[in-house]
Amino acid sequence: MDPISQPLIEDIKDDLMPLIKERRAGALLAVLLDLHPADIAELMAITGDEDDQAYIFGLLNEPELASAVLAELSTQVREPLVEDIPRAALADLVEEMSSDDAADLIQELPTERVQQVLDEIEEEELEAVQPLLAYDEETAGGIMATEVLAIGEGATVGDALELVRTKGEEYDPFFYVYVQDSHGRLQGILSLKNLVMHGPETSVLDACNREPVSVPVTMDQEEVALIFRRYDLLAVPVIDDKQRILGRITIDDVVDVMREEADEDIARMAGTDEEEFDETSIRKIVFYRLPWILASVAGGFLAGVLLDYFAMNMALGISLVAFVPMIMAMGGNAGSQAAITMVRLLALRKLNRSEVLGILWREARVGMFLGGITGLSMGVIAYFWKGAWYYGVVVGASMAMAVLVAASMGAMTPILFKKLKVDPAIATGPFVTVSNDATGLLIYFGLAIFLLRFFSGAN
Repeated sequence: MDPISQPLIEDIKDDLMPLIKERRAGALLAVLLDLHPADIAELMAITGDEDDQAYIFGLLNEPELASAVLAELSTQVREPLVEDIPRAALADLVEEMSSDDAADLIQELPTERVQQVLDEIEEEELEAVQPLLAYDEETAGGIMATEVLAIGEGATVGDALELVRTKGEEYDPFFYVYVQDSHGRLQGILSLKNLVMHGPETSVLDACNREPVSVPVTMDQEEVALIFRRYDLLAVPVIDDKQRILGRITIDDVVDVMREEADEDIARMAGTDEEEFDETSIRKIVFYRLPWILASVAGGFLAGVLLDYFAMNMALGISLVAFVPMIMAMGGNAGSQAAITMVRLLALRKLNRSEVLGILWREARVGMFLGGITGLSMGVIAYFWKGAWYYGVVVGASMAMAVLVAASMGAMTPILFKKLKVDPAIATGPFVTVSNDATGLLIYFGLAIFLLRFFSGAN
């Protein structure tokens, strides 16, 4: 079965919806059996109706197919389905899954159901899944599969080929044979190329890569994804502090991680939660967004207080208020651009101290140029609009300073958040907007007061 594109999924949905609504099981199942499990999962998701989703899933009477579809479903679609599956049937589905998918599913279950399902699972499957439940789900241990095709260091390439022929199908997707010593410690990896290019009598130690890339079981999943990207890996072994092989992470797991991290960063930038992307409940979506909206309201109120204070307590304040929207807009844009750039760099790789300082200096210079250009432009506009040269100086200098500070703050805030172990993406959302608004107003009116008093004294 070949995967199909998103537009075709939409077309199939239009064709299948009458079959789903009319509960025409035979005709619907005939189509479903020709689809890839991921396409069935996508079809279930875009129906948008829990009853229809449960009906489609109920037709999948082959445990292997049903478990594959269940593994592909998003959490929002899967949770209500799992609630209605008897524990014995759910245990059968878990046994058909790879250990990492099974662990993910079990971790989503209510506490009281976890042990019930574990009690129903066969001993061999339980030994593969249970260790994964102890790891944080956002670490290498949380995303690895414990199924590893491994061979002893005393074996030959012929032995490894025979192992692949007899056991390889159980380790889908299969990329490498891992070479280990008598204590289970990683000694090297054999790729398919290694197996083909060497004779059957060659020692696996002579044929394998003796310096493979590996990751510790406690490594954060985002760092694992960076390692895959840097070294163009298809799979990587996961080891403990004694170099013993605990499992493997494959490229399909990393693709899921990259999507999760991207969804999380985009959601944080927008001031919401990544779970909203697959959410259909209006109440839950409002719940996700409301805290950041209230934070923006608080920030707006603070800006209003500052605006009211300065406008009422300085000469010529009313005239200067006309330029406030431009000051806030320019500062907000400059700060957001710098923050998004820094968050992107932090997501791509770890930055050392000199790199951080170099990037901060670059963003400060960019802020100076942007501030100079926008400040000069606004100064000229203010001069011709208000008919006084000192208005041009005040507005231009304030605009230049506000943009410079906003760009610098936008670049520094994600780094600060990273140090505090807070997701840097938060710095690109409402936080940076609110802080730049308040800072921009303080700079604008503070500098305006100073310059106006200076020019008044000079005159």
